[in-house]
Amino acid sequence: MTRTSRSALACAALALTAALAVTAAPADAAAPMSDSASAGAQKVSVPAYFAPGATWDRLNGGAGTVGLAVANPSSGPGGGDAQYTTAIKAAHAAGVTVIGYVRTGYFGSTGITTTSGSTDPAEWMRQIKAEVDVWYRLYGTAGLGGIFFDEGQADCGPSNTHVNRYTELRDYVESRYGASAVVVDNPGTGAAQCYSAAADTLVTFEGSAASYRTFQPQAWEAGAAADKIWHLVYDSPDETSLRETMALSRKRNAGHVYVTPDTLANNPWDSLPPESYWNTELTLARSTG
Repeated sequence: MTRTSRSALACAALALTAALAVTAAPADAAAPMSDSASAGAQKVSVPAYFAPGATWDRLNGGAGTVGLAVANPSSGPGGGDAQYTTAIKAAHAAGVTVIGYVRTGYFGSTGITTTSGSTDPAEWMRQIKAEVDVWYRLYGTAGLGGIFFDEGQADCGPSNTHVNRYTELRDYVESRYGASAVVVDNPGTGAAQCYSAAADTLVTFEGSAASYRTFQPQAWEAGAAADKIWHLVYDSPDETSLRETMALSRKRNAGHVYVTPDTLANNPWDSLPPESYWNTELTLARSTG
């Protein structure tokens, strides 16, 4: 496709936020932790579900503080787009690690089907690996830096069945495309500790600023490397709310964070915040206090 449509971006946002609606905190996870953990300087890592152009340029301007950017042409890699090739090259050159969006559909456990209409975990595995390969075929030479696996499961599963699938995906990416490839899993909620070895980074919160105030991370996250944890927070309407949310994310040991005033109804990932808000967010992330 030559340009990402708003409808495609909206579908992508719904896919990303589906974790909140269908995935509960894992029953085998540890008890919630207190707000005693604390990340140092953070990375602002962004679901960059917007078309190449001025917004990507503004994202690149935050390089050094911007860590990861999730590219998402069409709820996945699409068929190739020269504008995305240019955008990924520019981000890579600026020092932003761009990772490609791939749905995992909870491996069919919630009834989500593959493009062929199957809920079979084996069919999901084949589709996911094929999309990883498409991402690298289209954008590997542009500097693609890894894969973002959305719609992730959060419980280990019987005999670790669930987590083993995500470990297999991490091994697949790293064995084919290099050990330096960044692998992110997004359950969007607290994941069991078994997942700490299944990805470089886990999105353990995705939701509104109001829900973030009462959110309790899993206990194991307090002892994890901060780079392991990523929190995505939308509907944080002003800079007062932004400051509160960023402070909470630091206390909760989130080495990666993204906060936006955008709301779920308007697709929170299809733009960057206004300039003043964005600059404040970058400044707060860089602070070690």
